[in-house]
Amino acid sequence: MRGRAGRTIGAALTWGGTENYDAAATRNTRRRAPGVRRVVSGYLERLRRLLHLDDTPHRAALAFAIGVFIAWSPAIGFHILISLGIALILGLNRVAIIAGAFVNNPWTFVPIYSLSAWVGGHLTGSDAEIPRLEGSLSWSQIGPLLEQCRPWIGPLLVGTLVMGMVSALLAYVGALFLLRTYRALRHQE
Repeated sequence: MRGRAGRTIGAALTWGGTENYDAAATRNTRRRAPGVRRVVSGYLERLRRLLHLDDTPHRAALAFAIGVFIAWSPAIGFHILISLGIALILGLNRVAIIAGAFVNNPWTFVPIYSLSAWVGGHLTGSDAEIPRLEGSLSWSQIGPLLEQCRPWIGPLLVGTLVMGMVSALLAYVGALFLLRTYRALRHQE
């Protein structure tokens, strides 16, 4: 569009401007607010740094192994909180340590603690009787049930410690192998 004295009027130019429309458009593009793509990629990069997703395979495997060790602990219901606390203190990969802690879930709960109690019982030489759950359990029967479980506290702690260490070692070796293999295949592409 032509204004007075034949000068071009661009989006950011006044009547007295001497720039042409193309230069004004280029300048306005650089001044424009960041696009959605740039904002999203910035947030994703911050999330990647927060979660330590760019860790070395050794650090990611170590975080996973620590999570597996925590999964074997008898701190029922607190595995995720303990995992996050350790990840924050040691600066480990939060995704990997929580994934390791999820080894203990509703489907693996009984096998994990049964195996731990059995191993602990054999290692400590305990001959405690297995607690009996007879009939329906009510709050009034919690006291006697806990009294039956008292002889199993020591063997359970020993068993979870031993099985946690063995499982964490195996998890570290397996995760390290898988991560190195994955990254090698990814770099070949």
